[in-house]
Formats: sequence, C-alpha cells, structure tokens
Amino acid sequence: MKRHHLIARAAVISIAFAVVHTPAAAQEQLHGSGHDDGRPHLHGNGRWKECSIQLDPSLTQGAWRQFTKEAGLVAYFRPLADAEPLGRGRFEVSAVQWDTGIDDADDAWNDTFVHPDSTHYLTEGKGLKFPGLMGRVGVSANTDVGVYFTKNPNANYGFYGAQVQRRLLGGADRRWAASARGSFVSLYGPADANLTVYGMDLVASRKLTLTRWVAVSPYVGVSGYVSTSHEKSAVVALSDEHVGGGQAMAGAVLQLSKARIAAEYNAATVRTISLKVAIGR
Repeated sequence: MKRHHLIARAAVISIAFAVVHTPAAAQEQLHGSGHDDGRPHLHGNGRWKECSIQLDPSLTQGAWRQFTKEAGLVAYFRPLADAEPLGRGRFEVSAVQWDTGIDDADDAWNDTFVHPDSTHYLTEGKGLKFPGLMGRVGVSANTDVGVYFTKNPNANYGFYGAQVQRRLLGGADRRWAASARGSFVSLYGPADANLTVYGMDLVASRKLTLTRWVAVSPYVGVSGYVSTSHEKSAVVALSDEHVGGGQAMAGAVLQLSKARIAAEYNAATVRTISLKVAIGR
C-alpha cells in the first residue's frame, strides 16, 4: 500500500508541474512572437493576423517531407487517457494543449508558413503549442469514441479528428488494463496543402485509488503513425509524401470526483508535452 501511495504521489507531482509550466493564453499559443535577432527571414502576408499555412516557392521536396513527418506529430490525436474505458453512457469534455518541440527556423516550417510581419514568429520558446477541445463517450463497456477540434480564428488553418479505443485486458475487478486505439486527424482551411495523420496506440495503465473521490492512473504506451500530405499550390510542384514513424508515451490521470487532470510526455523525432483538464461523469 505504501508503494502505491508513493507512485500516486509522483504522478500527482508530475501533473502539478505540467499545470504550473503551461501558459494560460491558449489562443495566443497557436502562433509566436518576440524571438531574438538572428532568426531566418520570414515570408510575409498581411492577409491573416497570425501565422498561417502558405507554401513558398523555395520549399524543397526534402523540407516538405520533414514538414509532413513533424506536422504529423504536432497534430497526432492524444486523448491523455489511461487504458480503462469510460463505460457505456459515460462522457468527458476537455480542454487540451499539445506542445511539440519543432524548430521553426527549419525550412520545413519557415517555407510552409507566412507571417503578418517580419518579427511575428511561429513559436515561442522551444515548441509549437496547440490548444484544442476534445470529447469522449463510452459506447459500450469496453469501447470509447473520441473527437477533437481546434481552430485559430486569426489564421487560416485548423484540425479535426476522431479516435476509437477498445479495451483488450482488464475489467471492473482488476487494477491493470490494456487498450488499443485507432485515430486520424486532418488539416482543414489552407488552400495550399492537405495533411492527414493516422495512428495506432497500445496503452497499459494501473488505477490507484487514494480515497472514495480521488484516484491516480499512471499509464505507458507506444504509437505508430503514418502522416500523408498533398500540396495544391501554384508556386511549387512537389510529390505527395507518406511518412511513417513511432513514439512512446508516459503519463498520468488524476481523477477528482467528476473532474480529471492529465499530463503526458511523448518521445519521438520531436518531443511533445501535453496537458488536459476535463469534466465528465
């Protein structure tokens, strides 16, 4: 029992750390500004108030492939959930944020975005932050369905997606559970590009009940994904890209009655740190 409480305490500390270190201005985090001098020349377009997707004639096939791979990780569907399903008729509504460690100085990002002015950079710090809204519902005792949506009203792009999670092992009388997930997320809005990422997760978790109303569920998992892109611009002639990859995940869900707070770290070509605040029944 003492060991369980030590594990639970570590998970709670991890979640609290993520909460403290996550900026609150969600809409402002779809773009960045205020970088030091020495950054690459930005491609400008005053049509949008914030950084938007528009391909530049200098974009190469190699940079387009890198963008496809890394944008697939930026947009990947992360429910920040353990392996235990919600249960038939139960639901969860949440606000999420994913912070992926891309380098916006790379041609893959500099030549796929335009900016409202010469100092309005894509990222702040060392990551691209994506806030969004997510909903999940239990359609059976073992299966959940989730949807995701994000849109910056001051830019030209957004993402939408869906996911199905199916329990493979575990049950109401077991603390351990394992599940499989399948998902997709698609880009919408830009006239120049299409992008869709398809994913498959395997995740295992253990629920540690602290009190009647408080529980912590640490989880680990692995993901495989395929990111596909197609350009529609008149200024470049690039082939479609289909790039596969993988990532590892570790996280925890803190349940406080009907509220949930979750944090997750993903190790991949570019790392991602995510946070979720949810309410449900």
